[in-house]
Amino acid sequence: MNKKKFLLLFTGLLFTLVLSAQYTDFDLSKYKLPDIRLNRLDATFDFNNDVNRYVDQELWDTTESKFNDLAGSLNLNYHFYRNTEKYQGKLDVGTYLHPTIYKYDIDNNKTENKYMDGGFVISSTNRFYNQRMFFVEVDPGFSFSSTKYYELHENSNTTETDSREADTRLSAPVSVGYGRIEPVEDLRLALYILEELQKAGRIKAVPPEDVIIDMAREISKIRKKRFFDTRLRKIEELHVIDSFLVTKNIVSSNDITCFAVLNDQWDYASGPAREAGFAVNAGIGNDILLNRYSEKYTVNNTIQTDDKDYSNVYKVGGFINARYAKPLNLYWQTGAGVNASYGIELKGDPRDRDGEAGNYTTNIFRTSINGLIQYLPNSRTSIGLDITGSYQHSQGDRTILILIPTDYQMTSRQFSVVSSFNMYYYISPRFRVQFLASINGNNSLIKNIYGVPPLPEEEDMTKSYHHNLSLTLTYSFF
Repeated sequence: MNKKKFLLLFTGLLFTLVLSAQYTDFDLSKYKLPDIRLNRLDATFDFNNDVNRYVDQELWDTTESKFNDLAGSLNLNYHFYRNTEKYQGKLDVGTYLHPTIYKYDIDNNKTENKYMDGGFVISSTNRFYNQRMFFVEVDPGFSFSSTKYYELHENSNTTETDSREADTRLSAPVSVGYGRIEPVEDLRLALYILEELQKAGRIKAVPPEDVIIDMAREISKIRKKRFFDTRLRKIEELHVIDSFLVTKNIVSSNDITCFAVLNDQWDYASGPAREAGFAVNAGIGNDILLNRYSEKYTVNNTIQTDDKDYSNVYKVGGFINARYAKPLNLYWQTGAGVNASYGIELKGDPRDRDGEAGNYTTNIFRTSINGLIQYLPNSRTSIGLDITGSYQHSQGDRTILILIPTDYQMTSRQFSVVSSFNMYYYISPRFRVQFLASINGNNSLIKNIYGVPPLPEEEDMTKSYHHNLSLTLTYSFF
């Protein structure tokens, strides 16, 4: 009797492991997204206040210091995505506001800094395909950013610094290419649902591959449908998937356990984006940047300096990009990318178009390579490591104003490595949290060769290291 129980237990365990392995090793790259349209509006905000006060007592002197740092940010972003057999594209429209107020007082020497950074960004990617996977890509973009900085320092004299800077950028690169990167996270969700239903004993056998892919397509269609009423959305979504499971005879028992699995996986297993495919494209890039900067410095309400600096930068050149994404299985994702570009940058001073110092040309070559590995241990969590290496070589003629205008040649070489560790947790359909740690190392060599004596050849080498930690909370309105 004990042997029979053991055999039944062993057979059941083996059967469960076999079914689970079939889900885990399913090739996500077989999935092709159906015709869908997606709209999403996200708001991201944070607030930080740092207050510090200390007293330093020595034998003959006492120093009292007070610091108060108040900062925050508000980001609003609208995302639109469209996918058909002949078109794949997205549109992002965003605005942001980052205010900071910093005050410190050291022995009644008071300083107050106010910093306000805001802007507006529009970016779009549009790929138009033919039947043989060749495409034409147009990626227009526009951005405007404004920064205002004010500093007030009070001691024996009162000094004020008031500066403003505005940048306007416009670009519209055009390219041709081959290949396609497909989002496959909806197939991942279908596998999670089936796996959990199997664990709950509501599935007799693993559905055929074509049925699983059809289920993922139904998920893609209903999840991308727009609803403003969350309750109606939930009712419609669960009804569609439940009807599919019943129609295809996938579930053995349609009861409260089955509904609980569907409800839980639907809310919490959509998870981070997964992608599969390869694409390469080459084309012509262009970019226009208009910069306007002004600064006023006063002492006891008397203006000491009132400076303005304007510049227009025009860039044009060729580029080639290649990108690869491969889900190894249900839990592991890999990706890689390579790009290179060569272009000419024309910088000019709109107030002095004939001036030699403010108007010059630079030839720029850039290349970079990156790799990504991502681990998704469950339906809510993503852990990823991304490493990027880049190299840039710049060269151009310049003019320096000493006693007379003197021409020289500038050469710059820059090499950098950036690594980032990313943790993502899906709290609810509306609320997500992300932790990011990045390390950046940079080497730069700038050489100036003057064509006339007695000016010597100059070299400036810099090495820098930077690390950053950030925690982001995101709330989606719809």
